[in-house]
Amino acid sequence: MNFFSQPQQFLRQCVTLSSKIMIKFSITTLGCKVNQYDGVALATKLKQSGLLQSEPHEQNDLVIVNTCCVTSTAMRKSRQTIRKLLRNNTDATILVTGCYSDYDAKAIAQMLTSLGVKKNNLHVAGHHSNLSDVIDQIIASLQTNKFEAQQQIESTESTEQTESAKSTKLKTDPGGDRDSIRARRNIAVKRKAGGTREIGGIKVFPNHQRAFVKVQDGCDAFCSYCIVPYTRAVVWSKTIQQVRDECTDLVNSGHKEIVLAGVFLGAFGRETSRRNRWSDAKSTLPQLLSEIAAIDGLWRVRLSSLEPGDLSDELLEVYRTNPTVAPHFHLPLQSGSQNILEKMNRQYTAQEFRQTIDRVKNALDTPAITTDIIVGFPGETDEDFAQTLEMARYAGFSKIHTFPFSALEGTVAWEHRNETPRGEIVKARIAQLGQLEAEMADAFRKKLVGRRLEALVESTRPEPDVRQAMTDRYVTVRFKPPQNAKLTGKVVALDIDDIWSGGLYCHSEASVLQ
Repeated sequence: MNFFSQPQQFLRQCVTLSSKIMIKFSITTLGCKVNQYDGVALATKLKQSGLLQSEPHEQNDLVIVNTCCVTSTAMRKSRQTIRKLLRNNTDATILVTGCYSDYDAKAIAQMLTSLGVKKNNLHVAGHHSNLSDVIDQIIASLQTNKFEAQQQIESTESTEQTESAKSTKLKTDPGGDRDSIRARRNIAVKRKAGGTREIGGIKVFPNHQRAFVKVQDGCDAFCSYCIVPYTRAVVWSKTIQQVRDECTDLVNSGHKEIVLAGVFLGAFGRETSRRNRWSDAKSTLPQLLSEIAAIDGLWRVRLSSLEPGDLSDELLEVYRTNPTVAPHFHLPLQSGSQNILEKMNRQYTAQEFRQTIDRVKNALDTPAITTDIIVGFPGETDEDFAQTLEMARYAGFSKIHTFPFSALEGTVAWEHRNETPRGEIVKARIAQLGQLEAEMADAFRKKLVGRRLEALVESTRPEPDVRQAMTDRYVTVRFKPPQNAKLTGKVVALDIDDIWSGGLYCHSEASVLQ
């Protein structure tokens, strides 16, 4: 018997035998909430297979780097992380996964080889691969190597299984380079998503009070600056029942807030992110949000990111009528200029974004609205940027994630990279936007002074005798806790009486609610 003839039975036997020989692994994840979830799901699968999770700086048998390539900076950080981890794990098996492994698998493999990683220990497999099968094969190989080192085998059957497993050749994604990224995307789409592509669910999100749950993956909207439609090509979703079961497990494990995440969350339940291809059928996202909000013991559920077209009347009604749903909307603007939005191939107009802001503010009491903005997109003029500033003022964003334009080979915007404003202009615009963000954030915080807010206590201790909690409006509160109180992971009520540059203050004693 070997892995390919009876994989599940083979792995169960490997787990039994590995009780005497422990295999250690580490996983380091970079990037978005979806990637963070994928990292936890991957670690969960490995632990369920009998492996022991260890710290990245320790000696490990398996080193995993879950990469990101949303910007050139993210790619550089991914490469730096790989090099750093290999310093202490020169003989380890290494798996590079995540979006960067789809974007430029050939370059990653070449880098690993140059760092001394042996061919048999080198694996690059991302979303275009069946990662679940790749992991099973790596586990089988690691188990075989460990068994081979044993001087005595307990039975003839064990010996036969080990010798059979030795011949197993790992089937990892051969990858490619950036020149073939479109072709590889088309192959991934043809494979289409299925249950076997998903690594599996999770029951706990370690070291986090707020648990991320991936409910949707993939995007084919093709914003002109974005590489994601090439790396996460297949659009698919979990069922509402799957999400509800997973969230229930997480709440039962002690997580009081759930963040529902997706690459294009508005496409939940659909097979495409392109709105012009959607049928007349209503979105199932409002039903999903409503059902998760009803889970017993949950304090808040939050949606990770939405676009203007996602905020239907039905979805806003769920927000309006259900206090368990956090009044926080992350609405990526990217640019306030209609000219630039068209060049970006965004699926909304500047006017539609403005109207969405109006609808949100009319529906809810002091909602928090956060956003992403790209500065220095090819062709962005002073007037275009002025329109972005004006839109930001109109929205009154409580937080802005600002990104300088990053030209990624393979995207449409790459072909126009020479039209990018000069570096000093981009830096000046980023500084101007940063100043406006600070002013708007202070203005939003002042609206919350004098209120009693609920917040989830985090483990952060910014200074002695001070604790930190996150409100449902995504604003941090610092407060002095009762002596000897064990508050991490608890929901507290805080009387807000002041602000600071990073959030709110409560100088009176907190009341524990959950």
